[in-house]
Amino acid sequence: MAKKKATPATKKAKATKKTTTKATTKKAKAPEAPPPPRKAVYKKIKVNFWRTKLHAEELGVHQQLKYQAKTRYFSKNFDIEGLIEIDGKKKYIIAYNKEHWENDPIDKKRLICRIFTIMDESIDSQPKGGNFKGGVELSITHSLVQSYEVKRPAPVFFMQIPGTHSLARLTRGWRVWGTRWTFPLLPEQPGDALQMILCKGVVGPGRNYDIWLGKDKIARVDGQRVQKNFEIEIFEEAYAKDKSFVFYMILFGLICNFMKETEKMINKQYKKMRDTATSTYKIPKQELDLFRNPRMMRK
Repeated sequence: MAKKKATPATKKAKATKKTTTKATTKKAKAPEAPPPPRKAVYKKIKVNFWRTKLHAEELGVHQQLKYQAKTRYFSKNFDIEGLIEIDGKKKYIIAYNKEHWENDPIDKKRLICRIFTIMDESIDSQPKGGNFKGGVELSITHSLVQSYEVKRPAPVFFMQIPGTHSLARLTRGWRVWGTRWTFPLLPEQPGDALQMILCKGVVGPGRNYDIWLGKDKIARVDGQRVQKNFEIEIFEEAYAKDKSFVFYMILFGLICNFMKETEKMINKQYKKMRDTATSTYKIPKQELDLFRNPRMMRK
C-alpha cells in the first residue's frame, strides 16, 4: 500500500507538537526578587546640648578627669555639655571650653568644641571609650578675612576628623534671603572627586537646613534652638555609610548651636575694620598656624 505524502500543514503540526512537548519538560524559572524598597531616611543623628548645669553636676569633676587622662584632646578647660545619639543609641559626649567662651572678653574669645566616645563606668584601671572623634574650631582671623571679602559678617569654622590630614573649612556665604553655609568633601582615595556641600537655611524659626549636593537633597538639619537639640537625617544610603560625611554632619550640628553668637561677635569686629581695612584683633598663635605654609612645614 502506498504511503501518504506529508503535506506542509502536517509537517508544521508535527513540528509544533515537538516544540510544545520540549518546552513543557523545562523547569519554569523562579521570578526575580523585587529590589528592596528605598528608605526615606538611612541615618538619624541627634545632637543634644544640655540646657542646665544639672547634667554637668551629675557627671562630676572625676568623670572629666578620666577623659583628660585618656586623651590630650580633652583640654583641662573643657566641660562636658551634651550627648550625641545615632539611630537612637547614645554614642558620643560633647565637650567645649564653655567658661572661656562665655566669660572671656570679645578680643580673647576662642571656641573649641569636640566629641569623644562615651567612657564606660567600669571600675577597671583603664576603662573603654573616651576617644577623640572630631572637633570644630572658630577662626576669628579667617572670619574677618571672609567678612571683608563678602562685606558682611561671615564666621569661618574648621572641622577636624581623626585620620584625615586636611581641615574642612565651613564658611558662611551670602544669600539674599536666609542663610548659606558651604564645606568641601576633599578627596580621600585615588579617583575621588572634590565635592561641595551646600547647607541652605530654611526660612522660619530655629536653625533648619537642607543639605544639598548639586541638585540632590541628601540630608537635613532640624534645629530646636530653645531645647538646644539638632536632629539630622541623611536621605542617601551611600552618604549614610560614609563615616567622614556622617562626622561632618555631626560637627555641623555642633556649629549650629553657636552660629548666632559667633555672627554677632564677628560683626562687631568687622565693623571696626570696615572703613580702614585694618583690625586691632591680636591674632593668637593657634590661629596663625592655620595660615602656615604646608611646604615650609615639611622642611
